Amino acid sequence: MTGLFVTAFILVQCISIMNTNEQISHEELKQNIADTLKHLDKMGIDSSEFFNTYEIEYFNERFKDFRKNFDFEEKKICFFGPGGLVFSDKQKYFNSLKNNHSHIQDDLYIFNEFEKEESEGYDAVIVYWSKRIYSSKDLVKRMKEKH
Repeated sequence: MTGLFVTAFILVQCISIMNTNEQISHEELKQNIADTLKHLDKMGIDSSEFFNTYEIEYFNERFKDFRKNFDFEEKKICFFGPGGLVFSDKQKYFNSLKNNHSHIQDDLYIFNEFEKEESEGYDAVIVYWSKRIYSSKDLVKRMKEKH
């Protein structure tokens, strides 16, 4: 893990922590990061829409300040990236993460029940390496084009 990644990740986490009024030491934060990424070699080993234990742990930690009660366990997830609404999968996502020194820009879109039904059972979408913010409606529309 490079020092640059650790610094950037710590900065993002510190901002998130300040926003939620949590108190955590710098050392604890570094340990959380290291614990989450220590099994990176076991992530993205297939293109399944569902996650293994290590992937669940990674995404639950990655989006902990955004996902509220959403847990990635037994969830069907669609990926778009890099660069927007290009169909992807978790294997490509984790390859991008590994190739960019454990850093990736991504956004999580959690679907409501209607959107889940319209998207053929997907619980959420992760869009990575995109500068644009999408609406859930845009994502569902694009997903329908695939089928």
